[in-house]
Amino acid sequence: MKDVVCDIMAYEDYDVITDSGKAMNKILKDREVGLILMDEALSWAWGSDLCYELKEREDTKHIPVVMISASSEIAEIAKRCGAVGYIQKPFEMYDVIDVVNEYYPKS
Repeated sequence: MKDVVCDIMAYEDYDVITDSGKAMNKILKDREVGLILMDEALSWAWGSDLCYELKEREDTKHIPVVMISASSEIAEIAKRCGAVGYIQKPFEMYDVIDVVNEYYPKS
């Protein structure tokens, strides 16, 4: 799924950084990030837990997070963790493009 989303964003000329979530804090410290697309089902943690952590921190709470999941409850999960939106799997290419353009429009 990560490769599909990366291909979509590259097609739209966005710079993309990928991570399993484990290096999230280092990446956010070293780079300016305008939007985070976070899958709910990470191999080692729940994406919503990481989203909640980001929203609790003063230095990262401003970064919009969009949750991605096949869960039928993704809307509630996204709201609960403080995400600005969500994308439900399966999705079309333009679902991702529309959400990214809404929360991180190109200048």
